[in-house]
Amino acid sequence: MLSIQDNTLRDGMQQFGIPKNLLVKREIIKLLGKSKISSVEIGMCTTDQDKIILSERMSFLSNSQSAVILTRLKQPDISNVVSLHKKFNNIALKLLVPTSKLHVTQKLQFDYQTYFLLIEKYLTQLQYSSVNVDVCLEDATRTPYNLLEKFLDIISKFNIRFLTLADTVGCSTPLEYGHLFKHVHSYIPNVKLSAHCHNDLGLATANTLAAIQNGAQQIETTLLGIGERAGNTSLDEIMAILTKKKTQKVPLSLPEVYSLSKSVQHLLNYSLPPTKPILGSNIFKHESGIHQDGTLKNEHMYQYLIPSDIDISIPEYFPISAISSSKVLNAQLKTRHLDDKADQIISFYKTLSQVVDTLTLDEAIELYNFTRKDSIWHF
Repeated sequence: MLSIQDNTLRDGMQQFGIPKNLLVKREIIKLLGKSKISSVEIGMCTTDQDKIILSERMSFLSNSQSAVILTRLKQPDISNVVSLHKKFNNIALKLLVPTSKLHVTQKLQFDYQTYFLLIEKYLTQLQYSSVNVDVCLEDATRTPYNLLEKFLDIISKFNIRFLTLADTVGCSTPLEYGHLFKHVHSYIPNVKLSAHCHNDLGLATANTLAAIQNGAQQIETTLLGIGERAGNTSLDEIMAILTKKKTQKVPLSLPEVYSLSKSVQHLLNYSLPPTKPILGSNIFKHESGIHQDGTLKNEHMYQYLIPSDIDISIPEYFPISAISSSKVLNAQLKTRHLDDKADQIISFYKTLSQVVDTLTLDEAIELYNFTRKDSIWHF
């Protein structure tokens, strides 16, 4: 079964403009703890204050969920997580290991020989603790394979729970990212791989799917797709694909993800684009007459995802406008007891809407009655 790790509290909360206070985060982790999400990245632990905050978050997770703490290659950070693990045995330490030349030589200011020794030192140290260890290869998609393999050679010596290949700046394509997973899986087949994608090129969901198809056993997502810059892989999108395509067993159901996402959207007071897949307000709206007519005949006609897939009922599929189906407009006029004038009013409405784009049906009826004289229109 595919494992799903939620990164909303850590990666997601790095998005500009959304509330990040402790009360909001507490409510979110309460929701996550009631879900069937496999693991939750609950934050970083760099100070004593962090230890207190993360200890509280642990209390909201179920015993079957792993609490993942992202950890820098720094001894105090590692020691903090190991000490927390003594209190909570479902904690996993995710060691953040940048790999690209840009990150290693400029951000961290290491030469690779020294850097490799440091990684090996900390991984060796962690083997003597009982904490589960994950490794995240940051900026893996901008690291040449021959250099990446040197990291893999080190990692393969140790007992690693998951190895994350991060598309940190969202620069990869599905073909590239899928090939990366295939290559790493063949190079170290005994290590479980995890996908972590950013959406800078709008490909986070497609890249995550490519990773699954090429050996990923875990995916890292956020609710609503929130995250730095253009965000992260949106859980609802990848869940809809896996559910509709029936390609993977997952611990969650699509209705559960939809409900959870909507709850978090409410908590954050977060506006989604109307055309956002799965969660957007337009997802089941059909304004075109052709689409309305087809959907009336069969709900699958112009919908791959249907309301019952996410366990909701839609009171109104069809916004009324001048491009609406005549059947829909006739039905609306029938409720207003205007059946006998329906053809004339519909024609009037469609004609006038060519000039007045925001004209409503009710306004058109009023104008029709006002301008009508001996059944002839006057403008």
